[in-house]
Amino acid sequence: MSTLSKTLRLFLDSIGRREEYEFYLRKFQAERSVCFALVAPDTPAVEQSGDLMTFDLQFLIRLDLTPLVVLAGEDAVQNAASLSAYGDYSLLKDLDLNASDTAWREALQACYAREQIPIWLTPGVPLGRTVQELCPRIARRIHLLRVRGMLHGADNEKIFYHYTRRGNPHVLDPQDSEVIRLAEAWLAHDPQLHISIASPLHLLQEMFTVRGMGSIVRPGSVIEHHRALDAVDLNQLSKLITEAFGKPLRSADSLMAACDLHLETRYRGAVLLEPHPAGKYLSKFAVGTEARGEGLAQELWDQACEPQPALFWRSRADNPVNQWYERHASGHHTEGRWTVFWKGVRPVQLPEIIAYCLDRPPDFTESAHSNG
Repeated sequence: MSTLSKTLRLFLDSIGRREEYEFYLRKFQAERSVCFALVAPDTPAVEQSGDLMTFDLQFLIRLDLTPLVVLAGEDAVQNAASLSAYGDYSLLKDLDLNASDTAWREALQACYAREQIPIWLTPGVPLGRTVQELCPRIARRIHLLRVRGMLHGADNEKIFYHYTRRGNPHVLDPQDSEVIRLAEAWLAHDPQLHISIASPLHLLQEMFTVRGMGSIVRPGSVIEHHRALDAVDLNQLSKLITEAFGKPLRSADSLMAACDLHLETRYRGAVLLEPHPAGKYLSKFAVGTEARGEGLAQELWDQACEPQPALFWRSRADNPVNQWYERHASGHHTEGRWTVFWKGVRPVQLPEIIAYCLDRPPDFTESAHSNG
């Protein structure tokens, strides 16, 4: 991040919060795929927003991220010609799909060195098959761009996450059935793919902000509910919490106060709830760094926290996640270094739970960056 020019940083500042885009930039640059992401625009997106999409793709290249535009089907050739009117694109004509990873990397890097945006063109092959042939070897991230933007429900509400292997709290608008059919097929091929659906107007906001500006389609996590920690690997749980909070626990014994543990089976996320006369105290909400941006936090919230009739928790006042907490809380109070959040707590009990949170001793050896 130290090599970012002032111009790049100022532009990223206009997209979102610095701590958010720095986190995602570090995560993206650490990934080891042949290219950073496949970007697959539909024909209306190319016709109406080709200029803006070109600008965003050029910006990604300046960040040392490596996009590959995928154009497939009957409009592929015309779409490639339309995009070329907005910037310097290069068709990967001499690269075979079965070429080695080294050959792919060299061909892509040659494009980026010339400040060209590479295009994988398959006019005789539909998008579904084309993407499946490229993933996961060439890329694990797929960004579908369409003028319609993100998914919508039957009542036109925005849908930020849609799951293919578990229930959803929404009914999809029939207009979105085809794109979901494609996503389901890709995830059946490789459940670890990252599939995003957004407007070309919001590509960078979707990539670099926690809230995002698009819809993520994923299989859904397996989350177990434990009422005791006897069957849990405390070392793995402690490691997850240390990674999520950036600080080690003072003592793993502090976890034993939990009366409910909701744990993703691969120890990528967890929620710990403790009993209290006013309801449940959310003592830990932990999502591992590799799982962030995948929707696991929302899954954990939906399963563990949303059903609670009364819930409260605390978070550092400067925690960037507080914006997310505010959307899920019915109220909050900031005092000193802590912000106390609650939902479903009776007004008469608010002084009690605020005092409890403010007086609770630190759980970590040093100040952590999240609720603790």
